[in-house]
Amino acid sequence: MKTHWPNRATLIGPKERAVKRSTMTSALALTLALAAPAVAQDATGLLFRASADKSFTADYATGDPVPNFRSGVEITPDGAIGGAARWADDGYVAWKAPGNMHADRGTLAFFWRSRTPVGEAPFVIFRTGFADHSSWDMAFLRIDWNGHGFDAFVTDANLSRIRVSWTIPRPPAADRWSHIAFGWDETIGVQLFVDGKLVARKDQKADLDSGLDQFGLAGRVMSPHQVQSRYNFMRGSDLDEIRVYDRLLPSADVAALAAKREPARALTTDVTARRIAWLRRYGWEKSAPPALDAPVTRVRKVEFADAKDLKESMWKGVDGIAETTWPGVYNRSRLPGRDDYFELPDWNTYVEGGKRYDLTIPPGERVNRVEIRGAAYGRLGWSDGTKTAPLATRPKGVVRSVNQFAARTGGKLSFTNVMQEQPIQELWAYDIDAGAEPAGSFKLSYTIDTAASANLAALAALNTYIAGRFAPDERSTVVAMPSAGLKAAVGAGTGGAAGATVRRGDAAPIVHILIPASFGDALPDRPLARAFDYGWQNLHDGLDGIALDIPALKAQPNAAGLIALNIRVKDPIWPGRDMIDLSVSVRPN
Repeated sequence: MKTHWPNRATLIGPKERAVKRSTMTSALALTLALAAPAVAQDATGLLFRASADKSFTADYATGDPVPNFRSGVEITPDGAIGGAARWADDGYVAWKAPGNMHADRGTLAFFWRSRTPVGEAPFVIFRTGFADHSSWDMAFLRIDWNGHGFDAFVTDANLSRIRVSWTIPRPPAADRWSHIAFGWDETIGVQLFVDGKLVARKDQKADLDSGLDQFGLAGRVMSPHQVQSRYNFMRGSDLDEIRVYDRLLPSADVAALAAKREPARALTTDVTARRIAWLRRYGWEKSAPPALDAPVTRVRKVEFADAKDLKESMWKGVDGIAETTWPGVYNRSRLPGRDDYFELPDWNTYVEGGKRYDLTIPPGERVNRVEIRGAAYGRLGWSDGTKTAPLATRPKGVVRSVNQFAARTGGKLSFTNVMQEQPIQELWAYDIDAGAEPAGSFKLSYTIDTAASANLAALAALNTYIAGRFAPDERSTVVAMPSAGLKAAVGAGTGGAAGATVRRGDAAPIVHILIPASFGDALPDRPLARAFDYGWQNLHDGLDGIALDIPALKAQPNAAGLIALNIRVKDPIWPGRDMIDLSVSVRPN
């Protein structure tokens, strides 16, 4: 990323307050607020619409409306409604996905005309790419002509594809417009519509929470590293009235789009199903993580000295990026939907890879907890070359797990996979015990101020990231301001004291804590800070740690009397990467 991001922590848990400090900070207090999206949400749930009547700039977008890439695509006047996009065989056009499409649920709809007769050769009609991934083409979503009809899929967080195919009774005429819609929902499954009629569906719950990069027309690849249509992936066509919605549209609304009418006002989503999906995402559907029973708990994240699968260095399971995995992708594997008619080589993976993951603990480092995100199931063990010990068994069907055990010093952690291709998205090793906060060499002190606005110049790019990566009910945001005695000196002149956001009534239990790297920069037509700046510029120290002071919480506990929390510290350079991802529980009050 070219942008330098301010430090940011994410706390997921009860809708109460918390306090954050670091060995470069002191105390902070937290409640919830909301950063509003740049564009007001359409009542039908519309996120993006490109009519292609006069240009490729979207007529409506909650993200960026201007194409990110475009070549070999022009406007033709004879569209299904007004003009349309004429896509040359080697052409491409892509729009940025953040804000314009959500991974957990949505509907993509458009009119399509083959322009030249279709045959047995399959070709791609539409693609959406991951923000990062272990697969070469990074395909989150794809809609194809599969040689005998239409095919569509979305890829879950564990490389499997929820895929449907439909054989058309008679291939469409080359000059005929067809309406295609594909909807997905992690609590339901996927549905494919052609000309307003449901032609294929697959009911399957899945973990679809992922970062997306861009979407559009490109035959071979749509990804952060390139967008192209080349080689045997060259087959253009015409598309019109491209729309993306924030939910799986009902059949009646899809039929309305096919009939060139607007869908009805969006209905309320299934709150219970979303709640179950939320709990499963964090591993809380059956139990809460271990409780913090000591007055002060010290958590040290242990960085591995080496990560190997056989003789291959394999850091994708411990890099902090949920979209990258160990092992890499087997494209012709037993994972559902990965045996494609476009045969790609297996990417960065040994034939015998994926069976065991060996992680070297540095000498002298202790580990007594391992947290794993991903679908892999099997055995976690430890060895120092002379002694071995089983640590945990991970069952099938788990998305997130926490295992605490007697501390082990040095040696290797090994995860032995039952199913070779099932991945680990991320494995975290921690040394956790009661202990005092380290003194550090220098501290910066921040207090969370719910009256402060997140509309600061230093936070502009980070606010854009949150609005693009998270659904509206997951964008609750607060700002960490300099603590008492310093706040007044930095305060109102920054523009941070005005325009405090209001929390949504249906907000999910997540809050993004933004720590500005600077209070001196100002947005256009805003004054600068009145006195001095406050941050870590020009400090001859590195960030050693973060201390989080959690006050007495009054939230409703689970059946075991615990309140589960997930605490994440984001990479200040790229917020798509978690530097720390820790699950704990506290008791009420």
